[in-house]
Amino acid sequence: MSRQANIMHEQLHLVGGSPIKIKKCNYDYFKYPYHFHMEYEIAYIHKGYGTLYAGNSINSFKDDYLVLFGSNYPHMFKSHQDFYDQSPKLRTHAIIIHFQEDFLKESRKYYPEFNGINQLLINSQYGATFGLEGNEQLREKVENITHATGLKRLIELIDILYLMGQSTNVSFLGQQKEKDLLTTKDERLIKVLSKINTEYHKEIHLEEIAEIAGMNPSAFSRYFKQKTSKTLTRYINELRINYACELLIEERLSISQIAYECGFNNISNFNRQFRNITTFNPSDYIKKFSRNISQNEKFKQGIKTV
Repeated sequence: MSRQANIMHEQLHLVGGSPIKIKKCNYDYFKYPYHFHMEYEIAYIHKGYGTLYAGNSINSFKDDYLVLFGSNYPHMFKSHQDFYDQSPKLRTHAIIIHFQEDFLKESRKYYPEFNGINQLLINSQYGATFGLEGNEQLREKVENITHATGLKRLIELIDILYLMGQSTNVSFLGQQKEKDLLTTKDERLIKVLSKINTEYHKEIHLEEIAEIAGMNPSAFSRYFKQKTSKTLTRYINELRINYACELLIEERLSISQIAYECGFNNISNFNRQFRNITTFNPSDYIKKFSRNISQNEKFKQGIKTV
């Protein structure tokens, strides 16, 4: 089963001919499913915490989380279980900025002053997050752009992208972007990841993967950790759990069926790994977040376009 087939393609409508759309959000919890869109997205979570699913990565987010998603990069914010208790003290406040995939395309192509922004947008295909230290002005700019209109808004966005491009406190959701299967020149790693990324739902043994790499298991374990910042087991489990989240949202299969579909040979191990990676139990995940929620009604609540 193709994982990509289960991702919702969001159609954004940038009104009035403007290349930018900005939303100020005041949610009880995040409700949008795993999705992608042509536009770039800057998401600033001023208040809120939970789990971010992006590409093949699973990461936590909390207050003042700032991220840039590239064009067509699949992602989903999932609020922590605390937010589903409907406590009036817990709200999620966010600023979401969408801008067209061809924004400043010609300027980025021909003018050296835009080299930093151009490289930033290229790297954003991996999802770029910006830490707190050294990025105070960047966050202030993101908050201020909600008050700008017309040409001033365009200039503010360019300033934001410039600061992002200059930031030294930036990381990528795919760990080390250079190690990604799409760009690495390490033929050994390409073979290994190609095997894992297409067969993670099957039983995979360390010895089998090490043999593909032409290494003994001990040496391969060190090599893989150095290349991906994860153990082989963690890497495989994240792929499996990410796939499981998509299947749970669909609500077509039982939890047991999903566990085996994703490559786990017993339900207890699946439940343990699911909670370890997402902080949720699979059953709670189904109850608290379903693609069958009436989106047209719920998504409009707490959203203000500015």
